[in-house]
Amino acid sequence: MSLPANILCLGAAHFDRTMQCLNPFVPAASNPVKTLHRKPGGVGRNIAVHLRLLGCNVGMAGAVGRDGDGGQIVQSLSEIGIDTRLLDRLPGQHTPGYTAILNTEGDLALGLMDAETYDSLTIEHFQSRLGQLKKWNWWVADANLPVETLAWLSRNKGPIPFCAATVSPFKADRWKEIIGDVDLLIANRIESEILTGLNVGSQEDAVKAAGILHQKGTPQVIITLGAQGVVTLNRGDVAFWAPLPTRLVDANGAGDAFFAGFTAAAASKPGDFDYAVSRGLAMASLTAETHGTTVWDLNVQTVEERAKQAVKQAL
Repeated sequence: MSLPANILCLGAAHFDRTMQCLNPFVPAASNPVKTLHRKPGGVGRNIAVHLRLLGCNVGMAGAVGRDGDGGQIVQSLSEIGIDTRLLDRLPGQHTPGYTAILNTEGDLALGLMDAETYDSLTIEHFQSRLGQLKKWNWWVADANLPVETLAWLSRNKGPIPFCAATVSPFKADRWKEIIGDVDLLIANRIESEILTGLNVGSQEDAVKAAGILHQKGTPQVIITLGAQGVVTLNRGDVAFWAPLPTRLVDANGAGDAFFAGFTAAAASKPGDFDYAVSRGLAMASLTAETHGTTVWDLNVQTVEERAKQAVKQAL
């Protein structure tokens, strides 16, 4: 039975700029690039938009500057039906931004993030809004929020499922001390290394890392391994999922799309973990075939058809 999915995304909403190297990427050097696009982005926002395109009721909580970029972000979310009443425009602040540099194959070579405004999302910022936060059935929080805020949210969520988006290797450790207080964690290989202290170079290593995170109290753990597939742990049930056939164009945003696909499915069919994983894989695949972080012509039928290719291998 499908249920209405009411999901609040807490975290980053800013502008993404994506450029691609014309030659093999060289660190510490000037690399000739071409600009692919400048579009609204941010982990929380990316997840929120795909959730909305999948038919969920979605809210966005966070902060932007009281500038042109901030106004454009709020407007772009409102236009597709996302509730932005908890997305504040802060005076005296500028809207953050992310720049992605892709290599010639379309994979991320370097990411640059200006996120100072997100430091304003303190416990005090959210305390008076707790009643509004609790009107949503699911929370998805990204690690652009300060660690103290993430901890406060985990303590005050009550029965609401609390889903952790790691964002990047640099910010993943913000979840480290409260990992046992989240209901779902999705992390890539490097982020799982930071959270566990293990070297995650293989499927077997990912299984060990998922086990450690589960022992710390997280009931559902997903570790994405890029072209190697996905390892999942659902309350002791461990499995491997091969990546779906994909014509790679731009891998940037595929992880956020997986999160959205999984969460939308999990919220609409509670308890059907495998169903949610297959939809996450489908969303990641479709997004990797698209320039930018959003599949604007998305429809549920396309996701369902792609998800049919998902294969679970119990471990």
